[in-house]
Amino acid sequence: MLHSEKKTYRITEERIRRFGESLRQREYCQGTVENYVRSVRAFQTWCRGCFGRAQVLAWKAHLTGRSAPATVNAMLAGINCFFRAQGWEDCAVKPLRIQRRAFSPPERQLNRDEYVRLVRADRTVGNERLALVMETICATGIRVGEVGYITWEAAR
Repeated sequence: MLHSEKKTYRITEERIRRFGESLRQREYCQGTVENYVRSVRAFQTWCRGCFGRAQVLAWKAHLTGRSAPATVNAMLAGINCFFRAQGWEDCAVKPLRIQRRAFSPPERQLNRDEYVRLVRADRTVGNERLALVMETICATGIRVGEVGYITWEAAR
């Protein structure tokens, strides 16, 4: 098919139902299934069920002007998955590029006095383990998810 030819597609309730079932069969978690189906329904409502690639791009632009980039990408992931399940790969669009921040903004960071106060409070109520975890994180700069790798053997 030439690029100049315009192809149109139709989203039906039956297609959405089968899409949700296929996600469950492929063991997607329930929250993901619900989000993907919700995204497909939102797009279906917006385009009135009938669309081509141009409408998908217009919807992406519409979302970009109204929602946070991560929200836009989550909705695009849902409809892209739906398009691929239908064999409509030519309708899939790229997600927005999101630049990750290496550091939190200053207002979300603890200052030294706050840090000392938290560690002391934990020790005062007998929560020595949490105090040690906070000291480890602050002293090493590791992420919370990496704390499990700090073991007695590793420290030796």
